[in-house]
Amino acid sequence: MLDYPITQWASVCVVAGAVVGLLLNIPMVTQDEGYLPAYVAGAGLTRADPVAVSRPLAVAVHHGTAFAAALLYGAVVAGLSSVLPMAVSLNGVPLLPHIAGVAGVSAFIYYFFARIAMPRFGGSVRDTADEIIRQWALTAFIFGTALALFVPVLVTWL
Repeated sequence: MLDYPITQWASVCVVAGAVVGLLLNIPMVTQDEGYLPAYVAGAGLTRADPVAVSRPLAVAVHHGTAFAAALLYGAVVAGLSSVLPMAVSLNGVPLLPHIAGVAGVSAFIYYFFARIAMPRFGGSVRDTADEIIRQWALTAFIFGTALALFVPVLVTWL
């Protein structure tokens, strides 16, 4: 069972989403095609070509996705912690639900982008889709790793 009230747990997830979203700016801007997934997602919202999406919208979509993914992670952990045994915990975060939540959400954000967003909204950047998807896979992995490491630390501060 999760050792935190659901409101406190949701707060932890929101803060984790904000921090991890900010940290993800580093790998996204350092990769050749790294920030393009945010532009593709923005294209999905505006029905415009990714190259026509404004940078502020792409940044907002990027950080909004980090918030949403962290909240989804929190929901998965809260749900699984009520049914899985709490053999080991990391500062009150049950280990098995934590690992399942991080792996599941990371896989989901990769899959959603690679199989739904990019094919539907890639527009003029579809010719580099393979490279963009590979770099998004790395970003999704970094997201999951950062979330996995940061949440158990963050719960001790709140």
